[in-house]
Amino acid sequence: MTADRPMSPLEQVRRAYEETERRTSESMEGLVATEGFSDLLAMTVGNAMSLSKMSGTLLDDVVRRTRLAGRTDVTRLAQQLARTEDKLELLLQHVEGIHDALTQLRADLARPGAPAASAATPDQDT
Repeated sequence: MTADRPMSPLEQVRRAYEETERRTSESMEGLVATEGFSDLLAMTVGNAMSLSKMSGTLLDDVVRRTRLAGRTDVTRLAQQLARTEDKLELLLQHVEGIHDALTQLRADLARPGAPAASAATPDQDT
């Protein structure tokens, strides 16, 4: 700016804003550089994590009290379902084995010259 021309109101506001911003920036940098700020930040983060954990516990309690299936219930049911599926798979394998054996036995009996049905059945005491 020239010394002979006065500043307009807009320029005055802009200059005051820039000066305020500069001072605030310097003050904040000084505050952040202190050890107290880092301690305060660490306590704030710790409190935020505690609140998060407490809200999760509270939500679990609310779900449990409303008798809705909670996380632990769903996990337990998933484990029971997996065990049941394993047992059914094993049962299916046994049934398929019996079916294959029966099919083979029928095929053997259908061939000409096969032994009589009474002689073909195993585990019979005569």
